[in-house]
Amino acid sequence: MEKKRTKVTIKSLHAKKQRKEAIVAIGVYDAPMTAIAEEVGFDMLINGNAGPMSLLGHATPMTVRFEEQLILTQAVSRAAKYGMVVAHMPYMTYHASSAEAIRNAARLIAEGGADAVKCEGNRHTAKAVADIVNAGIPVMGHVGMQASRKLEQSGFGFKGRSAQEAAKIVDDARAFYEAGAFAFILEYVPVEITSYLAATLPVPIISVGAGPSPDGIYLISGDAVGYSAFPRPKNEASFVDVRPMIAQGLQAYKDQVLSKAYPDSEFTQHMTQEEHEKFLDMVEGRRKTAAE
Repeated sequence: MEKKRTKVTIKSLHAKKQRKEAIVAIGVYDAPMTAIAEEVGFDMLINGNAGPMSLLGHATPMTVRFEEQLILTQAVSRAAKYGMVVAHMPYMTYHASSAEAIRNAARLIAEGGADAVKCEGNRHTAKAVADIVNAGIPVMGHVGMQASRKLEQSGFGFKGRSAQEAAKIVDDARAFYEAGAFAFILEYVPVEITSYLAATLPVPIISVGAGPSPDGIYLISGDAVGYSAFPRPKNEASFVDVRPMIAQGLQAYKDQVLSKAYPDSEFTQHMTQEEHEKFLDMVEGRRKTAAE
């Protein structure tokens, strides 16, 4: 008998870590992909930086407006039923003041329908995380490679190759945990960091391009199926490529329009002969009246 699905919560995620069951997270940014993801069944539905980038064409998350992230979060939450919806806090939306951080996070919950927010950062950003958590809003941390901190981190590449850089990532994660983060995304770091954090922090460490984590894995849906405005990152797998299929369908549509094959009789509706004659009498009479 299939187990009845229930809404994923912070408590259920922590219970999975304790039972050593993998948490499976997927990045989704619109209602259709979310609906498909819910049919498959994922623990976490994360609306991260990649949404505005892959769907809206932003080359960098630094140009994403809060309202854009909010709209994508709304699309996801409307189609979500069981998975935990996590909304990314865009560039500089939680740095200026405690009040602004809480206000923006609250909007993603109250207006966006998210169950939690996600914050990138380091030990210095931990105060903002604590302020949001203390306001009653769950926060998921994001350490390692952080797209919103591309300028500071000198690009989107791997982080933590040196012992010093790896130690700093661990220190930043600890600061976020102490501030109240209930889980972490750990991106593009050596697996040694992933293993260490998963073993030493009591909250789930979800890997994206950071090797196997005993706690869980996160992958962007667009990368998993080949649907993005940008090439798939080399450090992430792709399980199917829908781009050729979509291109094939669009090409067939274009060709049939040019050859007058579409729309054919199957997709064409007609008036009855009687109504057509009435219609012609009405419009022709009005045209003659207007000409006089």
